[in-house]
Amino acid sequence: MLFNHLDCDGELSFSTNKVGCLTVKQLADKRIQMSFPNQAPQPVNKVPEALLAGLSITPQTVLKNDQAYFAVMASADEVVAVEAQSVILKSLAPHDVVVTANDDKSDFVSRYFWPANGGDEDPVTGSIHAGLAPYWSEILVKNELVARQASSRGGILYCQLEDDRVLVSGYGVLYLLGKIYV
Repeated sequence: MLFNHLDCDGELSFSTNKVGCLTVKQLADKRIQMSFPNQAPQPVNKVPEALLAGLSITPQTVLKNDQAYFAVMASADEVVAVEAQSVILKSLAPHDVVVTANDDKSDFVSRYFWPANGGDEDPVTGSIHAGLAPYWSEILVKNELVARQASSRGGILYCQLEDDRVLVSGYGVLYLLGKIYV
């Protein structure tokens, strides 16, 4: 990821390998909002065996974008219950895996596994919502969505589709304060 600049309104601009250009700013209600290019997933013709073997529950549908395979489950309970075999899912590199379903506590729920790129399960992932939000927007026929990431830490994300961008925001937790001198 390459930091580009900070503009006069306090908006940060980044260039990333996986999702392209994105901007970050703080909203008036203190949420942090990231603006991503729309990364809508597309159906796959052949589901990789490693994807099926790496998840303890078989998805109803599988899609894919440049970042990940999208395993759509039958229910939010399945998303929460799925066990991922990181060693197997790692073979899907460079793609990660997100499991998702419709949810009665929010518009949709997800969990994001990224062993192909250095970790097991990410607690709250903004970038994968650049694909999840367009998918669920089409299914639910709405452009503003509330997402729940059901990792052990978990989090709520607010998603909005705007032209060719996906705006993803949420409340952050300060964990570091400091200065960087270049």
